[in-house]
Amino acid sequence: MRKLLILIPLIASLFVMGGVAHAKPAELQGVVQAREPYGRSSLTWLFLKAYDVSLWTDAPTWSMDTTFALTIQYNMSFSSEEIVERTLSEMKKVAPTLTDRQLQQFAQPLAQLLPAVKSGDRLSALHIPGRPVQFFLNGRGTGQMEAEGFAPAFFGIWLSPRSSEPGIREDLLRLG
Repeated sequence: MRKLLILIPLIASLFVMGGVAHAKPAELQGVVQAREPYGRSSLTWLFLKAYDVSLWTDAPTWSMDTTFALTIQYNMSFSSEEIVERTLSEMKKVAPTLTDRQLQQFAQPLAQLLPAVKSGDRLSALHIPGRPVQFFLNGRGTGQMEAEGFAPAFFGIWLSPRSSEPGIREDLLRLG
């Protein structure tokens, strides 16, 4: 009986934590009206879940011509350097026309926009057509990025047909 009493709060906390991961982030209030993500998925490496990712939009179908946001809820810790290095590598894969010079120009701003994260942290990127991409960590703005070719390449990491994670793309865009 005592073991059961100990397990009940643990199990309840797992349900609560599961609900928090997909609640609409505060930084999207007033920008995206949807109550639920358009799509959601997870990145898993060797049975370890690195993060959950959600696509938020009010549009009936996603496109770069609409307002949307990606939120990533981390389940592991990563340094800023690791995140930026992987981001630039993935951007090059989805946008092969980006030059090395352009990628180098993205590197320093990304180091400010994408800080180190630990398990439980949420990183959000908000795209409003015609405006810079806005970044948030746990609801606080980390800055914005406006550079030619940046937004399609950055969001393409998860949403492009060239994504290295086609299953995530399919889940986010409801293609499966």
